[in-house]
Amino acid sequence: MPSAPTPASAQTACKSLDDWNEPTYARHIYGNTWYVGTCGISVVLIATPAGHVLIDSAPEKASATVRQNILSLGVNLNDIKTILLTHEHHDHMGGVASMQIATGAKVLSRSNVVDVLKSGKNDSRDPQFEELGGFAPISNVYAFDDNSAIKIGHTQIQHIPMAGHAPGGSGWTWQECEKRICKNIVFADSLGSISDNLYLYSAPGSLANALKESSERLAKTPCDILITGHGTASDLLTRLDGAKPLVDTQACVNYAQAGALRLEDRLKKEMLK
Repeated sequence: MPSAPTPASAQTACKSLDDWNEPTYARHIYGNTWYVGTCGISVVLIATPAGHVLIDSAPEKASATVRQNILSLGVNLNDIKTILLTHEHHDHMGGVASMQIATGAKVLSRSNVVDVLKSGKNDSRDPQFEELGGFAPISNVYAFDDNSAIKIGHTQIQHIPMAGHAPGGSGWTWQECEKRICKNIVFADSLGSISDNLYLYSAPGSLANALKESSERLAKTPCDILITGHGTASDLLTRLDGAKPLVDTQACVNYAQAGALRLEDRLKKEMLK
């Protein structure tokens, strides 16, 4: 099982918490859950005796950094058996193909984006379609039911459907315990109503309703420790470094409400055009 890296192997503090590729050292989150991402993009390792789980990968340019963070915990890459995703944008999962080669892990995906992941091509349904960068095609991709839980030994990771920011958006929640004190950890997908210059959330068939439902679904999810793909959305590294409380039982509610308000504002602006 993982152990914290020694100070000598830990890199310096981040120059920018918005930099997708800037390296930072691995951090303990809670229980057997660890942060192995970059300064700007969250990647999470969930360690279990039955095989480890990785959520997201950061961009391909940062893949070596993420692998080094995993190794710094004393974890063998081939102990990672499963890779999960928050959504199919290259800043969050561009390094999945190379991570899969390094680990031999299978990738579990929502059924509506399996073909997108296998092709490496951007999804034409995506609000950011015209601006997205592509990614290396991913093999060994398996679909799961939207309301299912991923079971790895005794660990259960519940899927939270969170389409809206992207068609295949996913949140994940699981429980970790320390000294019999258990916390609900939530890795929430983005709730940003961000798009290219052509997409309209107010148009028929858009992802607006899905995004609204995602906010409502997240707000109802038991949540003690919130993780977001872009750490600045939840002050994640600041909290992991002890400058702010790690546990906040209202964090998911607040995050969901902020996302809903941004969507409402976006729709109002579109109607005025």
